[in-house]
Amino acid sequence: MKKNILVVGALAVTLALPLAACGGTPAATGDNGGSDAPAASESGDFDAVDAYWGQWRGSVEITGTTVYGTAGGTEAMLDLNLAEDGTCTVEPVEAHADLPTDSGTWEGTESEITLHLETAGDVTLTVVDSVTCEGDAHAFGIADFDTIQFDFYG
Repeated sequence: MKKNILVVGALAVTLALPLAACGGTPAATGDNGGSDAPAASESGDFDAVDAYWGQWRGSVEITGTTVYGTAGGTEAMLDLNLAEDGTCTVEPVEAHADLPTDSGTWEGTESEITLHLETAGDVTLTVVDSVTCEGDAHAFGIADFDTIQFDFYG
């Protein structure tokens, strides 16, 4: 009996350690600790590079019918890479290699990120919070969905 309790306790500690280690890591922001507050430069002005640069994963919300009823979730479609130098690339994930690849430049404000893409033209993404933004899925060649949501990926 004591052995079972020790094993269960050790397992609980092992599972809790990675979760505790993730708690203090900022998400898509630089100095604001991952909060929903906009990033500010040393001068106090909004700094889009500090707030948004990195890789964003674009997904669409899907629903369907199974033998158990309606099911839903999200499906990853593409990666948006926002570089510190103001350039960006749009690359489909492997499962959706038929989607177009694009590149260009980007700029951001506290409420939106604007992509200036070579093929798609100007695409505006609305900032939801420090790790989420969304835009028109059609602008990325995704025909059957209206909205694509981007989550900060790394």
